[in-house]
Amino acid sequence: MRYMFAVFLIFTVCIKAEERIVWPPPPDEPKVEFVREIKKVEDFEKERGFFSKLADILFGKKKKMMIKPFGSCIHKNKLYFTDTGSKAVFIFDFEKKSVKVIDHIGDYSLSSPIDVAVDKRGRIYVSDSVLGTVFITNGDGDFLGKIGSTIIIRPTGLAIDKERDRLFITDTVGGKIYVVSLKNGKLIKKIGRTGTGKGEFNRPTFITLDREGNLYVVDSMNARIQIFDKDGRFLRMFGERGTVIGTFANPRGIAVDSDGNIYVTDTLLSAVQIFDQRGRLLLVIGNYGTGKGQFAYPADISISKDNYIFVSDSYNMRIQVLKYLKGGALR
Repeated sequence: MRYMFAVFLIFTVCIKAEERIVWPPPPDEPKVEFVREIKKVEDFEKERGFFSKLADILFGKKKKMMIKPFGSCIHKNKLYFTDTGSKAVFIFDFEKKSVKVIDHIGDYSLSSPIDVAVDKRGRIYVSDSVLGTVFITNGDGDFLGKIGSTIIIRPTGLAIDKERDRLFITDTVGGKIYVVSLKNGKLIKKIGRTGTGKGEFNRPTFITLDREGNLYVVDSMNARIQIFDKDGRFLRMFGERGTVIGTFANPRGIAVDSDGNIYVTDTLLSAVQIFDQRGRLLLVIGNYGTGKGQFAYPADISISKDNYIFVSDSYNMRIQVLKYLKGGALR
């Protein structure tokens, strides 16, 4: 069986046994492993020929640089991520070793692209918080439509239920989640409102879905994670505000691995904390710094079906790639 990211191993940096970075550290059994970092487009692309490079110089073609990677998602063999510094969406194709960059969608210039999601047809959805819109495009940046300019104040986090053809959109300022049909573009429902109670939000940010379709919401200013079933009914929540591990200072990104473990990035703690479904802390990855496995204000996090973990290490201007080791299950 060919795993989704088996080809990705071709690109990984060879790490000597004595330099292996794992969590927890020895002598405990490793459960998460550092794989590599991606700091610039050239780290990923095929080596281009002399004449291709010469043409760029002669015709003034400039590449977009990775400045502040932010939101991300995985679709098939591709990593999609927004970059709020470059005001663009990057698409890394692991099979073709190629990179595409979208900074215009039709006639619209991206202003503050926050998150990205891809549906089962390959259509790309990009939230722009400044323009108050979720744009729909393809890999060439063609304009296919938009959602939200009249109803959503500040769209940020995105998630797609591919089985039911639904797009979930976080409205950070509006304090709710919009659920939109991808078949006809109509609003299906709204989840939540501004507040501190169950099912209420204070500046929600990124969201994700697990394999059962349950919705996980980072309720940032309430310093907690809220979980809803596939129909938007409140299930449970966990978290409290604090400045020590196990609490949340400024939770931002969220993802769920194949075993249902919940990964939450925290920009102020500069770490990834992993919890079980009851909200019990299982493992902490990283701390503030510039080294491998360290973070500086990480934003979103995405996990592939075969448990590769992609962390937008925003202020270090890179994507860090980790791997959840199934043999070292967290439970």
